[in-house]
Amino acid sequence: MPTFQLTIDAYIFALIICIAVLAGFWGRSRQLAKKERRINELEQEMLDVHAEVLTVQREYHELESRVAGDNSPVITMKSNKNDEPPPQSTDRRTGVRKDRPTGTS
Repeated sequence: MPTFQLTIDAYIFALIICIAVLAGFWGRSRQLAKKERRINELEQEMLDVHAEVLTVQREYHELESRVAGDNSPVITMKSNKNDEPPPQSTDRRTGVRKDRPTGTS
């Protein structure tokens, strides 16, 4: 059975370890730089979206204030359901409203 005897000098071994450590640091730094670049891209995209939303809101409020300040001859009847008056009370037997003016003084 053949046997192999391998002798490695301590300096060569230390050099191999240093090269492995540097290669590991280099690979990881590339990964971190790539992730950092992607995070910056996503942050910039979010800032652009928020700026666009703020622009649209500003335009909406300008339009709303222009319409609110407009002296148009159109009068809105009801703006929402909460503004409508409560229903009038009626007499169940006759079907006539009780608070209806009679027309007499």
